[in-house]
Amino acid sequence: MSRGTKKHPPKKKHVNKPRPAAVEPLSDSERSIKAQAAFEKAMIHLIEAKRLVEWGNAPNACVHSAYYAMHHCASAAILAAGGVGKRGDVPKSHEHVIEHYGKLVAAEPGSLGQSGRVLSRARTDRMVADYDLVRGANNGEAAATTAEARAFVDACMSNWGFYDNVTDDID
Repeated sequence: MSRGTKKHPPKKKHVNKPRPAAVEPLSDSERSIKAQAAFEKAMIHLIEAKRLVEWGNAPNACVHSAYYAMHHCASAAILAAGGVGKRGDVPKSHEHVIEHYGKLVAAEPGSLGQSGRVLSRARTDRMVADYDLVRGANNGEAAATTAEARAFVDACMSNWGFYDNVTDDID
């Protein structure tokens, strides 16, 4: 037998996977509706945080609600500014929401420009409040985080023109 005459069976060919469908970006009206809905969710969390501060018996829950008020408000701001990625939507992770929101407001003057840092600090406080078995939050920290959340939401409301449909229904 000579070296080159041995025949091997042909390799099986794999069926190519079809390409995923092209990403459809959100329309301006869809993005606007989604932004307002995120802002309204932020207002609900802000009201919860305010009530928890007044009650004074659940500082960890208060910090949690205050952070989520800021997070949903930041998501609304990202949407109002055009969103991110091919879809023009909000990032899925909290880290990326903080990153994109921080970039969005970095050049803004005053409290709006500082709000990216406030959001990042509030996330850290929420992580401690939710997961730290030793420390947690106290009433003073809860009240401070809620006050920061109120200022954060007010700054976003005035800058991006969100309207409050929630507090009239709840308060």
